[in-house]
Amino acid sequence: MKIPDNMPPITVYKYLLPKRYYTLGNAYIRWLMLLSCRGLKLKNMTPHTFNLLYKAVSRHWSEKTLLGNLQQQFIKENLSLSLLLEPIDGFDWLSKNRYPLQFSGSSPIMLQVIAPLTRFIAALNNQHPPFYQPFSNLMCAYLTLYVLNMPELEKILKKSGITADKENLRNSLPLLFAEAKQVLLVTKGLINRCKIGWYLGLCHTLIEKNKQKKIDFLDYFNSFLYGLWYTLTIRGKPIRQNRI
Repeated sequence: MKIPDNMPPITVYKYLLPKRYYTLGNAYIRWLMLLSCRGLKLKNMTPHTFNLLYKAVSRHWSEKTLLGNLQQQFIKENLSLSLLLEPIDGFDWLSKNRYPLQFSGSSPIMLQVIAPLTRFIAALNNQHPPFYQPFSNLMCAYLTLYVLNMPELEKILKKSGITADKENLRNSLPLLFAEAKQVLLVTKGLINRCKIGWYLGLCHTLIEKNKQKKIDFLDYFNSFLYGLWYTLTIRGKPIRQNRI
């Protein structure tokens, strides 16, 4: 799918990770894209496709393969293989869905994909569990913005029985963003806080301007200024999380 000019390219999000993890991050995104192609019915599949993928994660594969490469890098970085397994469940459920579903009501499915991606990014940035929920809200806000601005993505979702009520989605964005801003209260390290502040600023720009024109350097720069201002002026205590 071609990303429209009024939305940031996917390559922007690699900067959420330290530079030494770019290759690992790209491989993990490729894994999620592989699952999404099947979950969103973009490729032929059998009823056992996801079951086979689930079993495959527990088998040893050559490092030359995508899964084998991920297995080796996960072991090296002490990451749990559950980060590979959990998205399978979400996309498996999506592929088997036979009932109409609103995008705004599909959060349990989205979280099965977004939650492990959030933990993946958090682990590689040495962040603690309180980081997860507000950062997940930031990712949900971005995903909502892409759905609102990409008719092609909306059509793909519709084929899987998920429709988008655009007015409802636009109304949900301010609340998602307000909750996402709490991530700065629980982010460790000045560099990480500045990075997250920039992504918050960019999200704020996209929501407030409801941009129809090409996103340009000035938008990115204003997002940096907003993020820096918010990072330096934020007040309050870290949000509390119930113990699991």
